[in-house]
Parts: sequence; structure tokens; C-alpha cells
Amino acid sequence: MSTPVFERIQDAKKTLRKSEEKVADYILAQASDAVNLPITELAERIGVSEATIVRMCKKIGFRGFHELKINLAIETVKPIQAVHEEISENDEIDVVLGKVMAAVNRTLQSTVDVLSKAELQRAVDSLTEARSIQFYGLGGSGPVALDAAHKFMKIGKPITAYTDSHMQAMAASLVSPADVVVVISHSGSSRDIVDAAALARERGATTIGITHYARSPIDKVIDIKLSTSSYETLYRMESTSSRIAQLAIIDTLFIGVCLRNPEFAVRNILATREAIAPKRF
Repeated sequence: MSTPVFERIQDAKKTLRKSEEKVADYILAQASDAVNLPITELAERIGVSEATIVRMCKKIGFRGFHELKINLAIETVKPIQAVHEEISENDEIDVVLGKVMAAVNRTLQSTVDVLSKAELQRAVDSLTEARSIQFYGLGGSGPVALDAAHKFMKIGKPITAYTDSHMQAMAASLVSPADVVVVISHSGSSRDIVDAAALARERGATTIGITHYARSPIDKVIDIKLSTSSYETLYRMESTSSRIAQLAIIDTLFIGVCLRNPEFAVRNILATREAIAPKRF
């Protein structure tokens, strides 16, 4: 995982306890202290235990404080660019456009860095072998689930998307080991989505989660985790960039499945195009 330390901390902040968040905030503000001070002195300055510092380091993907220090030292020897440039109320619309596009680009590149290629391959394998595929998403992830179903319908398997929590629960109760359920949740903390994934897994279905790479409750109920990365700002560019990262993963999975049987995929895609052709002017 090659994501910069500052980005990892920003991404994981929502999942940290208050004491761990104190550590995160201190490192973001005083990176040089984290590099130069022993853990005992750093803990004293922050007002937390050494165990809290180690715990925070592990939550952002390091084995411990020593590994974080090494990575932080490498990054701080070069000029640090702001992790996320906030939109200001004085920004002209072209500046806003530039910042939004920059946020999206950062998110896509960071997602490439944190996304496990092995997990991605496992997901493609599972989707290829599945009897049917269901996509679950709530709130901002709902349109992503619908887009996924729209794409995967073209491969000729039974595909459904559910954006209502009651429908998700009912559908999850009826799946079997031959089915795959893909849950899409940026936070990974939506109770309804977690419950639906848990139920589908209990029924034997393979569960795939497209979610933020920081640890979250959904990790315990999915078989395959496809991680995204994004940043939150005052004007919620996180929701835009995370959604684009989710869509990029969906596209990757769809193409990966199509490449397993190109002739069959192309035949189905052409058939669907012909079916809707009369509906266009």
C-alpha cells in the first residue's frame, strides 16, 4: 500500500476514537515531532497513552509507530502539498472546476494505490461464476448500484439492484451459495447495508464490498473487499470523488468479467444495443 501517510490519516479520521483522533490531528499539524520524538515523549505531548498511538498507526495500515515514522520521514523531506485544497466562497467557477477535477484525480489515483489487485481478481472470478448478481446501495451509493446493474445486465445473467433497505433484506434472505451480492457503501457503517450483507453471507452467497479502505463494520460481513479512497471537505467533494471511484471499480469488474468470455459478452452487448435502437431518434 503506497498511499501517503497524510492521506491515510485523513481517510481514516471518521473511524478513529477520540483519543486516536487526537494523535491523528497532532501528526497532521506537527509531522516533524512524530518523526523526531520517541513514542514516550510524543504520547506525553499529545496527552494519550503509547498504546493509543500504536493503535492509531495500525488503523491506518502500519504495523506500528516505527513504520509510520519511516514513511513520514520519507514524505517530509520533500515539500508537502496540501492533501486537499478546500473550495473557498471567493473562488470563481473555473477555480471551483479545477479543484473538483483535482480532487477526483487524486481520489482515482489513491484508489489505484489502495485497491488490492488480488481481491479485484477474486471479485472478477466470483462474478464470472455467479448464477445471479445483486447490487445493494443506499443514499449516494444507490445510483452506483443501479449503474452496476445496468452494465452487468448485458452479460446475460439475472441481475438486480436494490436501493431500499427492506428490499435488500428480503432479497438477501433468498440468496444461495451460487449467488453473489455486491454491497456499495463508502462509509461501510450503514447498519442496513451491513445487516443485508451479513444475511446474504449467512445464506451462503459470496459478498463483495466496495467501500472506503479504512476499517469499518462492513469488513466483518464481506468476503471480498474492494477499497476506495477519497477526502472530505466543507463542500462535500468527498461524495463526488468517492462515487466516481466506485463507478470506476464497477467498470473494471464489468470489463474483467467480459474478458473471460469475450464472444458471449459482445453478442449480448450487441443484442441489448439493438433492443434499444428503435427508441432513439
